[in-house]
This record gives sequence, C-alpha cells and structure tokens, in this order.
Amino acid sequence: MDINEIWEHALTYIRQDVNSIVGYNTYIKDAVPVSYEQDRFTIAVSTAISKNMIEMRYIKTIERAISKVTAKPVRLQIRVHPNPEELAKQTKPEPEPAPANTGGYSGNLNPRYTFENFVVGPSNEYATAVAMNVAKFPGQSNPLFLYGNSGLGKTHLMQAIGNQILKNAPDKKVVYITSEKFTNDMTNSLRDKDMESFRHRYREIDVLLVDDVQFIEGKEGTQEEFFHTFNDLYLNNKQIVLTSDRKPKDLTTLEERLRTRFEWGLSTDIIIPDYETRVAILKKKAESQNVSISEEVLSYIAQRIDSNVRELEGALLKIISYAGISHKEIDIEITEYVLKSILPEEGIIKITPKKIMEKVCTYYNIKEEDLTGHSKTKNIALPRQVAMYLCKTLTDMNFVTIAKEFGNRDRTTVMYGVDKIITAAKTDAALKADIDYITKDLNNL
Repeated sequence: MDINEIWEHALTYIRQDVNSIVGYNTYIKDAVPVSYEQDRFTIAVSTAISKNMIEMRYIKTIERAISKVTAKPVRLQIRVHPNPEELAKQTKPEPEPAPANTGGYSGNLNPRYTFENFVVGPSNEYATAVAMNVAKFPGQSNPLFLYGNSGLGKTHLMQAIGNQILKNAPDKKVVYITSEKFTNDMTNSLRDKDMESFRHRYREIDVLLVDDVQFIEGKEGTQEEFFHTFNDLYLNNKQIVLTSDRKPKDLTTLEERLRTRFEWGLSTDIIIPDYETRVAILKKKAESQNVSISEEVLSYIAQRIDSNVRELEGALLKIISYAGISHKEIDIEITEYVLKSILPEEGIIKITPKKIMEKVCTYYNIKEEDLTGHSKTKNIALPRQVAMYLCKTLTDMNFVTIAKEFGNRDRTTVMYGVDKIITAAKTDAALKADIDYITKDLNNL
C-alpha cells in the first residue's frame, strides 16, 4: 500500500471516530499525505489553524486510524504549505516501512506510552506499581484488570506494560487491540471462512492487551471466541491485561464464566487525580511541548479542571495554541479567557471543604461537629480521616488550611490521617468503595 492508499483507508476510520462532521470537513478532509518514514507519517495542510486544530483535537484519532491500517504504531507529523498537493508531489513518497527483523512484534503499541512519562500520584500509585510488576514478571498476575472512567490513563498504563516487556525481551509477541477490533477481526474472519488465521493471530502470542473490554457485553459470538482465547493464553501462562470503565462484577451483561475469569488475577482502579498530580501532569505536558509555563498558571488550570487527564491536557494544548496564534505570553489572563470559552459551567470545580463534610456526614450518618470535634472513637475518627483525605485530593488546600477546617488541629494530624487512608484503601476494599462513592457524589454536584 502506498501512502495515498493508507491515507484513504485511514480517513474511513477517522470519519467514524470524529464527533464533528464540520471539524472533519474543515480541518482533516483536505489534508494531503506527504511521506511515511519509519514510524512517522507526514501530512500537509494549507493553514496554521488547521495544523493547530488537528494537534489539539484530532491527532490521536488520526494516529490510531493510520495504525489500524498499517498494523504498526504511527507518529503523525503535520506540515503547513499553501499548496499541500504541490508539496506532496515534491516529496517522493516512501514505502511503508518493513517490519523489524526480530522474533516478536508489537501490534499497534504506541511507543510514547511508557512508565517513564506516566505521572504517578495517589490516584494511580497502586495501579502503576502492579503494572510495573506485571511488565517485569509477565504471566505471574493473570489477568491484570485495570478499570476507571475514561481519560484517566488506563490505555497509557496498559501500553506501557507492553512496551516495557518488549524492551526487556524484544522477541516477545505483544498484541494491543480494542475489544471493538477483536470483534471486527472475528466478524471478517467468519465472513472469509478463515477462523484458523484469526485464532493463530490472538493465541500464538506472549502478551494480549485488550482495551475497553466492556464493549463485548451482549455480543454472544465475540464472548464465545474471547472465552476460548482467554483460556488458551491463561493455560499457557501468557500475560493478559484488560481495561474497562467498570470493575468485573459490574459488567452485568457479560457471561458469568468470563466475569469470573476476569477476577482471577489482580483488579485495580484508577481514579481522578488529586491537585498535586494534576499540576505534575500539566508540567510534564508543557515540557513535552517545549513550552515554559509558570507555576501560577499551572495551578490555576489544575484548580479548575478535575474531570480527567485527557481534558486537563486538552485544555493546556488549547491555551498553548491560542497564545501562539495571538502571539501572547501564557499568563493568568490568557488562561482564564481560554478556559471560560471551553469549559461548561459544570466543568469547573465546585467542591469545598463544607460540601465534603456534608457528604461524609450523610454517608456515615454522623454530625458535622463530630468531624471538627475531638472524639477518637473509630466510628468518628475514620470518617474524619476520610474527609481530610478528600479535602487533600479534591481541592487545592494544603495541610495547614485543612487542619483549620477540622477544628484548628495541628497539620501533622491531618498528614497522618491522609497517609493512613491512602495506605488502608490499598488493601481495604470496603473503605475504597466508601471513598469512591463519596467522590462520585461530590463530582456530581
């Protein structure tokens, strides 16, 4: 396939994935493929605005689409030229790169997803530790099931496992797919009467990484085939990693035999990052863009966006793009202007210490004065520590400020309480469920 054929096929996927047909027609449709060298696919657009909009909104969608066509990870490069077609003629298209001459392969892994550039905080600390252990000792914790809301880093962590395994053992056969692709591949193989090739593709491997496994719910044929694929890999001690938006027991329309198998190994969630982690994520993203942004601006963004990592990074890219187009420095004024234009009113954090205390008191059936008082009985001390933990993770308050909210306590008391909850929640499933419930309740304010 030459680059024009690759691009035409990719556009089919892109049209399906892009929510806005206006955005597709305005910024993507008229882009022209220029070259394909190694893992870099270059397209040309006619305006800087198109380039910026693609980089801000569509680059991952386009990279994913090209990767589907080529079956290889791809990095998209965008060039601006007043006549993209002329530029394409001037640049001799390179053939699709030949596969590396190794014993293994890395089916659709994105090389940018590594442990090194994954920002770790209380919201994902345990999941990261487990993932790193799986990458070091594949097959010992099987399967690994990562769950949580969209945009929190599950895909990054899953692919980091695959990339690390290949780094440690280049001959390993690692396949990353979405459950949708698994279903489509199976359907096509049935149509072509070639299920033998399909089964070889997904069973003669060392590591299977399946993203968004919840989408096989209700698909009997897919579940049947995935059941046998899972069994085959599991019995041969091959590593399986799955992601979902829910824990296994909450996949209620999934066949029981699959649901129980998903619970055989380790399950861990990734939750909304706390304030400090959000700032660290923004710093890392700014560094990757070679842009210097003040702590004040990063803090301002982190205080106002707490939904997920994807939206956090997306907002930063929009701010960077706006500042670049308008030739202005990135300051609070610019940041505030851009955030007001992209955030719905409900997207701005409204969580306060008072609301946290109210929700905790309602959940544990205690009074607010119990939280600010000095009772050390377990039925009061635990909710108090949970409330302190939520204040630390869901707001930008420091330990001193939190201590004042809880009856002018010493900050070390708050530090101890927060650390105790973080440690306990790693092993106490009931406590973890309590915290998750209250957090979701607060985020629905």
